[in-house]
Amino acid sequence: MTMPILAVIDNDAWALRTIMQWLKTQPQMCTVAWGTTSCAQAVHDCLYAQPSVDVLLVDMALGSMSGPGLCKLIRRQSSRPAMLGMTALDPEIYREDLAMAGAQGIMSKKDVMHGLSLWIPTLVQGRSTEPDVFPDAKSAHQTLCGRLGMVPARDDALSAREREVLSLYAKGKSTKEVAGIMNITRNTVYAFVKRAAGKLGVHDRAEAIEKARWYGML
Repeated sequence: MTMPILAVIDNDAWALRTIMQWLKTQPQMCTVAWGTTSCAQAVHDCLYAQPSVDVLLVDMALGSMSGPGLCKLIRRQSSRPAMLGMTALDPEIYREDLAMAGAQGIMSKKDVMHGLSLWIPTLVQGRSTEPDVFPDAKSAHQTLCGRLGMVPARDDALSAREREVLSLYAKGKSTKEVAGIMNITRNTVYAFVKRAAGKLGVHDRAEAIEKARWYGML
């Protein structure tokens, strides 16, 4: 049997190092490909790097992006790897959003070291740890692709003003703040967002920000 290949993303460098060190002491359970605190690096390596990762452990609080947001970015592009969320908070907080983002389960960080060994065989097959809540990886990928159309974006798809609006929202600014910074009305802000979403082939502001970020436009 081929040894499962795991990877980890956690914006807490200490937590990342602890999890990585523990995984490396479990050679009978898995091989560790990489660990990172960078969302961009995690997306790139999941989709393009070799060896191909079977299971990605994803922290829910990543700073520049949420755990569900990262999972959705990856799952739109591919049915691999299986993704398991982890959090130091109550997993129930993220369960619904993470399921909609195409992940296969979530665990409390304090349970990861015990529970992971039980769930790796299931996750490696792309199946869910909670079938009543989380989809399998293949179904999730098909659903997200169908929902979003997956129209590739060109580097010049967005105007400078459209990029600026999305960038300000991505930094946590409110619509009022965006309008003030750019010296435009709220309705003009909304118009920029609508045009950007249309060009990117998505349906709302959050998806537009994620896709623009993925294509390096922000």
